[in-house]
Amino acid sequence: MKEFIQNTGNDVSIVIYDAPLPPKYFRLSKRFIRTLFVTVPLLVIVLLTGFFLWGLGNRLKDAPAPTIPEVITESDSKLTALESEIKALQDSNKELVEKLSVAPAVAMAEDPYLMAIKKPYGMQNFLAQNKITLDQLALVQNENKVNLKFQLISSSPESKVTGHILVFMLSNSGLMAYPKEANNSLGQGIKYSMGEPFSFSRLRPTNAEFLLLPTGDSAKFIIYIFNREGDLLLIKETESFKLGPPK
Repeated sequence: MKEFIQNTGNDVSIVIYDAPLPPKYFRLSKRFIRTLFVTVPLLVIVLLTGFFLWGLGNRLKDAPAPTIPEVITESDSKLTALESEIKALQDSNKELVEKLSVAPAVAMAEDPYLMAIKKPYGMQNFLAQNKITLDQLALVQNENKVNLKFQLISSSPESKVTGHILVFMLSNSGLMAYPKEANNSLGQGIKYSMGEPFSFSRLRPTNAEFLLLPTGDSAKFIIYIFNREGDLLLIKETESFKLGPPK
């Protein structure tokens, strides 16, 4: 059987020659060498990494959170507008429910004259609050119709006003109403909701068109403005306008 001259051991011998001194002999175990050159560097790296991450975590904890700029797209703006309209409708419905829960009041002598208009259920009189005013009243006459033009102006531009417009023309021909569909209900009474609907914040032009030319030399108009819930916002009786072609 063949024998090895030198067997592999667990120690490493190191001889250091330092002439003229005698050589020095060191004997180290392989486990110690592996620990010195592999394990110790790894432990040092792990400790340094831990201290670095610990310090970084403390700095991140104290740092303010980054603010991401908000990008508003066209769909976002439409969604915001729809949410505002839904809230306005919810508030309006709440007011209507409260109004319907109250018994209808008996007509009083001081109630405004509504002509051929049916008094809305639970109507409130907001005339004194001047929520809406009129401006630029003008009468335009053609061969077979007359147009009363005016501007609605809101006294609170920061909030939207919604409601209905009814206009009556008084002349020798009798009483005519705008919108024209309201003329069919003159006999039994016109509902305020038959008026021209509007919704605006600052101002809104209106063109009340009467297709039947009145007879006589003059005519005057009475304008009624109701809000969405049927409360009276404005009554305006105009001066008498002279009819006929301009001379």
